[in-house]
Amino acid sequence: MDLFKLAKSVFNFLSRQWKLILIFFVSGLLLGTMYDQIKTPYYETSAIATSGLSFFEGIIDPSQMSYQIIDQKIAIDMINSLSQVVKDQEYEILAKKLQIPLEQAIKIKFIEAEQSYELDLENRRQKQSQFIITAKLTDNSTIDLLNDGLLSFFNNNIYSNKNYNIFQRQSPELISYLDEEINDLKFFRENLMNKSNIEQNSVMISDKSGQSLQNQIIQLYQKKHELERDLELLRPLSFVSEFPTYKEPKSRTLVRIFIMSVGFLILGLFFSLIREIKNN
Repeated sequence: MDLFKLAKSVFNFLSRQWKLILIFFVSGLLLGTMYDQIKTPYYETSAIATSGLSFFEGIIDPSQMSYQIIDQKIAIDMINSLSQVVKDQEYEILAKKLQIPLEQAIKIKFIEAEQSYELDLENRRQKQSQFIITAKLTDNSTIDLLNDGLLSFFNNNIYSNKNYNIFQRQSPELISYLDEEINDLKFFRENLMNKSNIEQNSVMISDKSGQSLQNQIIQLYQKKHELERDLELLRPLSFVSEFPTYKEPKSRTLVRIFIMSVGFLILGLFFSLIREIKNN
């Protein structure tokens, strides 16, 4: 019975105030449409990137996985420092950091980086060695400049340069040392096998020792190949997938009209309620 009375009261309220509510709702639709027409359109684009900065420092996050993950926090923080520059509209600083013309920097309205995740077999989120960069620009011709600008930003950064240079200098030295160790182990293993052929009584011992040496050689080879791969692939910043250049700007028409119309509908209900109270 109470629900029936409530429904009847709401119906009577709407029947008396529907004109005012409708005026507010239509006003929201019109203002949302007008706002969309005068608002500068923007292009939204995303890239997938990776960075070796944490690796150069020796920061590795196993994250309870069977393979090592390169933590991307340093690279993400560096890009998000640019995000604050954009928010503050310090476009001269942005142009200098990205080494792009000021008139192009002004067209960058948003940039943000976030960690990339994947789901494991237990449906838990696990970090990846990549992160996602999202940008919004008012001119799609600036997108290619943004790709090059971010590479310049990382490559010319004093902090990343020092760590990368140390990595480039030390890795070949370590690879050369591993080669020497592998050759020494091979030589020792060959001598051990030759000796076992002469001393038949030590065959069992030499087999165990030979297998142990072989395992060490394989481990050193694996370490060497990993270093060679890292030396070839890891950079302060690398794009797994660059920013695609879209021809059409991202449409926000429906979202803007919806927000404005719902907002004005709520305002209409509020003012109608005040009007109803005053009349009573």
